[in-house]
Amino acid sequence: MPDTLQGALILSVIDFFLSFVIISGIGVVLALFPLLNRWHRTLPSAAATPKTAAREKAGGAGAAAPAPGDDDIAAIAAAVLVAMDGAPHRILQIDPSQRSAGWVNEGRVAHHASHAPKNA
Repeated sequence: MPDTLQGALILSVIDFFLSFVIISGIGVVLALFPLLNRWHRTLPSAAATPKTAAREKAGGAGAAAPAPGDDDIAAIAAAVLVAMDGAPHRILQIDPSQRSAGWVNEGRVAHHASHAPKNA
C-alpha cells in the first residue's frame, strides 16, 4: 500500500467495510443471547434440589420458617419485579434475618458519635 493520499483513501474504504463486518458479528452474538437464555431455562435447575422439592410439597416456600407479614412480602415482591425489569421470576423463600443487631448498633453509635457537634 503506497504511503500517499490514494493509499490512505484505500485503507479508509477497507476499514469502512470491515467495520460493518465487525458490527454485524457483534449483532449476531447479541442476537444469540435470548436463545441462550431460553436454552438455559430448559435445563434442569440446580435450585430444584430434593430439599426444595420437599419444602414445596409441604405447602410452599416459606412453610418451614416463620413467614414475614403480608406487607413485607408485597414489598419484597415489588422490589424484585422492579429489579428484574418485569422479567419472569419466582421467589422461592423469604426468611427473617438471623444477624445479630448488636454489632450494627455499636457501629452506628460510633459513627454518629464521631460526627457529634463539639460543645465549646
